[in-house]
Amino acid sequence: MAGISVMVPFDRSPEARRGLEVALTLARVDRRKSRVLPIYVAEVDRAYALDADLPKLQATAEACVSEAEDEVKQAKVSCEVVILSARHAGPAIVSEASETGVDLIVLGVSHANTVHGGGEQTALARSSGAAIDLGHTADYIISHATCEVIVVREPPRGVHRNGLLGG
Repeated sequence: MAGISVMVPFDRSPEARRGLEVALTLARVDRRKSRVLPIYVAEVDRAYALDADLPKLQATAEACVSEAEDEVKQAKVSCEVVILSARHAGPAIVSEASETGVDLIVLGVSHANTVHGGGEQTALARSSGAAIDLGHTADYIISHATCEVIVVREPPRGVHRNGLLGG
């Protein structure tokens, strides 16, 4: 089997950590030929230029990808970290995935996004009547990515995870 290239949006959240865990499980099948690309998109407020010097935002980005890079290297898989500045993460991730030619994007999502009839829903949630609204970033990636996308979510709290990927 040929290796796989997997992009993983990573922000240190439990969901992103689970996404990275799944990406590494997939990459370990052929770790000599696979690569994992942790990506952090620093969403820059419109009050600032995209190339503005924002040390706090840059420090957060570097800490996130550094942590992900350590995990990937520990798994003995090739790692290429990506840090981008953009107004919105979804389009930046889709564009970068297309430009780098990754095979797959792995997205970690949260149970916190369960729809209970209130708040603003994404177009995908409204049109599908879904019980979970993945959020604008995940909605954009799922709707626009030119590669495959895997959505990973943790089981609800209190539920023992005994799935295929361990637990």
